[in-house]
Amino acid sequence: MNNRNRGWGRTGRPGGEPVPEEGPEVLVINERELRAFIFRVYLSSVVLCLLSSISWIILSALTVRVYKAIPVPPYVWVILAFILLSVQGCIRQTPALTLLCWGLMLGSVFLVTLFGAYYMHLVRISVLLIAILVAGSLLALLHLYGAKSPEVLLPNIICTCCIFLLLAVTMIVLMILFLVIRDMRYLLAVAIIYVIIIAFMAPFQARYVCGRLQQVPYGPYGETADCATDIHLEFCLLLASMLVFAQYNS
Repeated sequence: MNNRNRGWGRTGRPGGEPVPEEGPEVLVINERELRAFIFRVYLSSVVLCLLSSISWIILSALTVRVYKAIPVPPYVWVILAFILLSVQGCIRQTPALTLLCWGLMLGSVFLVTLFGAYYMHLVRISVLLIAILVAGSLLALLHLYGAKSPEVLLPNIICTCCIFLLLAVTMIVLMILFLVIRDMRYLLAVAIIYVIIIAFMAPFQARYVCGRLQQVPYGPYGETADCATDIHLEFCLLLASMLVFAQYNS
């Protein structure tokens, strides 16, 4: 059994009738429900990653210049994807909002895939295939580590958040320097930071999905779309980092 704090407590009143009180409720999740949730999350993640990967492989093999067909700056799609992800993060998936949550998820995946499509004509198909294999394998190992490794070998929440904030600030500074100076070394440094961030965040995400965190906002119910989207983004960032490494060494 996995206990998760959620939102209601129980106490007694005269006559023995329980009443709700302020404070967290212990949400009890049986193993069957948790296994079903884990299966849904990772199956959805694999499908999303395959959709993006197959699209990019086809565009790379055909050397399609997407910008000629859609003359819109690629950063526009990133901004729109960020907006959809922000809205999705603010909505808790309930039966009434299930279609909306999955629609937002598919929309963000489409926009991220479209952004990457602008650069696929620059990537050789062989390099792309190797990068996809490396990124997928590394992400799978990180999630396996987070799901199965002893707690003592995993960073706690405070450590993870502090490292993430420090690396995020450093990454933003390096990205600005790259845009101003156009030195490939800054982009390489950004890619390295991306990999380090994923190395910390992916095991944390796996612990959440597998019910190893004792306190979470809502528990696993209704979080399938959010978790699958997060894993898809981790894959895309790792893949982008692998392609930057390949471009820098070529």
